[in-house]
Amino acid sequence: MIFKEISEGTAVLRFLLGVLVGYSLRGKQKSLIRVLVALLVVCVFLSAIVLPAIALLGLSIDVQRERRSRPTQTKVPVVKGLTYEDAERKLHAANLKIRLLATRYDSGLQAGLIIDQTPAPGEEVAVGYPVGVTISKKDFVGPGP
Repeated sequence: MIFKEISEGTAVLRFLLGVLVGYSLRGKQKSLIRVLVALLVVCVFLSAIVLPAIALLGLSIDVQRERRSRPTQTKVPVVKGLTYEDAERKLHAANLKIRLLATRYDSGLQAGLIIDQTPAPGEEVAVGYPVGVTISKKDFVGPGP
């Protein structure tokens, strides 16, 4: 719509410029030339300043509308080293959910602690997003005989 208006404005400018050049070559009707020059200046002002300003305003409104339509974001807290229950409370306080992804034996850690999380701490996610955790387990179950 705006580009159509700019195109029409360009056509008007060309017409006025043609009339202005024609009359100035003949040297007749100086008052008409002054009026045409004034119209030309107004058209240039409209097409070079006002129309782009209107286009930028429309773009700004679209960007604001798109930003408002996005879900609310929150940062993922650190839950590594916590128990499942403590991590669940911490994530609930940050408006996030918890999801157990796996359990893994780790001889260096106490059983029942979270040893990994996804997404990483500090990442921005949508409110209500599930944070996946891996918990250390007590016993190592090796391959069978």
